[in-house]
Amino acid sequence: MCRFNRFAWMLLLVCCLGESFAADVVWQGRPVSEFLQSLNDAGYQIIYSSDVVKADLLILNEPDLSAGLAGLEPILSAHGLVLEDGPANSWLVRKTPQPGGRQAVTARHVQVALPEVIVTSSLHRLEYKQSGTHTYLDRELATRIPAAAEEAVRITTRLPGTASGGISTRNHVRGGEANEVLFLLDGHRLYEPYHLKDFQSVATIVNSGAIDGIDYYTGAYPARFGDRMSGVINMSLRKPQKVIETELSLSFFNTSALSLGTFGDRGQGDWLFAARRGNLDIIADVIDPEVGSPAYNDIFLHGGWELGPRTQISASVLASNDKLALADVDRGETARADYRNRVLWLTWRALWSDRLRSETVLSVSEISNRRSGTLALPQIVSGTLDESREFDTFGFKQDWTYVASQKWMLSFGVDGKHQDAKYRFSSTKTVVAPFDQILDNAPLQVRDFDRVPEGAQYSAYLEARWQARQNLIVDIGLRWDQQTYTTAENDAQTSPRLSLLYQMGERTEVRLGWGQYSQAQEINELQVSDGVGLFFPAQRAEHVVANLKHRFGSDINVDVSYYRKSFRSVRPRFENAFNSLTLLPELQFDRYRIDPISAEAKGAELVVSEGDASERLFWWFGYAWSVVRDKTLDRKIARNWDQTHTVKAGLSWRWGRWDFSAAGEVHTGWPKTELIDLNLNSSRYSVFHTLDTRISREFAVRRGELTVFLEVSNLYDRDNPCCTEYSVINTVAGPELTGREASWLPLVPSLGVVWRF
Repeated sequence: MCRFNRFAWMLLLVCCLGESFAADVVWQGRPVSEFLQSLNDAGYQIIYSSDVVKADLLILNEPDLSAGLAGLEPILSAHGLVLEDGPANSWLVRKTPQPGGRQAVTARHVQVALPEVIVTSSLHRLEYKQSGTHTYLDRELATRIPAAAEEAVRITTRLPGTASGGISTRNHVRGGEANEVLFLLDGHRLYEPYHLKDFQSVATIVNSGAIDGIDYYTGAYPARFGDRMSGVINMSLRKPQKVIETELSLSFFNTSALSLGTFGDRGQGDWLFAARRGNLDIIADVIDPEVGSPAYNDIFLHGGWELGPRTQISASVLASNDKLALADVDRGETARADYRNRVLWLTWRALWSDRLRSETVLSVSEISNRRSGTLALPQIVSGTLDESREFDTFGFKQDWTYVASQKWMLSFGVDGKHQDAKYRFSSTKTVVAPFDQILDNAPLQVRDFDRVPEGAQYSAYLEARWQARQNLIVDIGLRWDQQTYTTAENDAQTSPRLSLLYQMGERTEVRLGWGQYSQAQEINELQVSDGVGLFFPAQRAEHVVANLKHRFGSDINVDVSYYRKSFRSVRPRFENAFNSLTLLPELQFDRYRIDPISAEAKGAELVVSEGDASERLFWWFGYAWSVVRDKTLDRKIARNWDQTHTVKAGLSWRWGRWDFSAAGEVHTGWPKTELIDLNLNSSRYSVFHTLDTRISREFAVRRGELTVFLEVSNLYDRDNPCCTEYSVINTVAGPELTGREASWLPLVPSLGVVWRF
């Protein structure tokens, strides 16, 4: 509680630091473009095309300068223009959508944000010419592409460089482990962002309706992002378009309520409220009550205030709860879990001058996890476990951006966190002969841990962006990280990074990226459930990425990439050789430790697409070739999620008020271990393929708009094998070991309705 008190005092201090300004300028009769540039100079990020905001568009009436962006709306509407959300806390000026159509939204597999638009302030153009590779995914895209559980983050699985299984929201990005992705919401890191995290992670703890867009990095990302080796999910918050907007939704997966809007005499404030309850427990009670009751819910509150055109403050609270009791009768497993996640953060954004701005984040996180269960697989293995984990962190982060000239931009920042954790774990495991002689088994295994680690994490970075030539931009960065709670000798890491953007013409861009990346074992990631009570040194990886993008005259985009990721100082990990879809993986007889000395992931990707989510029809096709191997002292082993060939494709077609979409995937079967020879991952399961579809219809109602949708995952009910289940049956000849292949998800329908008003 004392941390929240300190946080309140800091909030008061930051509020007192706010500043504002006013200027007596006559704008009536002057070009609209000049007014947009003045707002950019005041700290706003407004993007538009000179073909849309023409030089001859004049301001008809004197704007209200004290109203900020609210004073811009009547100026734009007089010329048939509208202001909309853009990426990375920016705004877009577009033509007013035609009647019956939706507001324009975008979903680009791109490496430079919005290449077709112009930032009016030439001093800030460098901010939108990113040399690194990333994908921007708009919030509205999730309403047109099938995404189980209505999860916006799940649409990242539609990209060819990701691998995921079952209903899990977590991805393996270009060969990396699922925990190698940095998860950010409104600039703040979420440490455990998934519901039911030990049971397939079926959803994130962030209501998708609250997300405005996702910047998704898959390699060679800038130095400002650190301590994760494979990817970044950077989510921005939704901004209100009206005084008040409300969405109510109900589906097989979720019940959700969301509302957002503005307040204050001139609309200086904004707020957002989102609450969601998972419906899986209700569905389970109806279909098969013996399975159990996986229940989860989350709530998000956000409030912001403009102290002036140059200063904004906001406070956000995110809370989630999971409580479940599950049973797998066939495998003799029962498990109970209770997860609590509480996050509070304050953001202060300030524009100190036309060239210098900063963002400061103060945060508190409190996480509590409890899990228990029993296993009884006759004549093979039995056991029990009881686990309790608590994690607290108090953090301060500050980022600065200085635009030195039209050719130079500097970014730098610091981050510090004080952390403590508490672990209590006990388990017993009995393995029956002859299974006690395979893998890492023993006849009897007893574990008992009680750990209370405490310490801090520190980091700092410096980035420079240089426009060396009109068509060449160079990004160079350096990052430093340190951890004080480990006993490793190398508890500090230095990570240099470099990327280039070369524009061969208006339609062709080439990007090259290289960087060193480190990932420390977090204080809440101690592997006590597998018998490890000490922290390992930070893992390290080197990224090399090359990318070519070309836009044809027919508006067909082609994107080709090659990457190589070399891992070293790889931390040992624990996996299940035959079946990873288990409630209590630590108690299974197929649990083993893999301790690689290094690893490598490499691959090539092709994406061809046409259109975006603002158009009646858009489609995409992606292919990836990839290899990911762990290197041990005696051989190389394919990682469990290695898939050599992957094809992903989809389309969406809007016909009047109807919307039809489909997304399919085919990939090489994941590696398989046979009990006969126990040669890890030496064979493979059969080819995986599936097709997901979505149909929606909009209805105009007395108040607002109603959307009804039907979504089906695995439309033709393909049995995609995922794992092998073993059991012993008694026959006339005596006990006999049998094995059968289990599958990923069968056909899963979801019917839902969304009411917007």
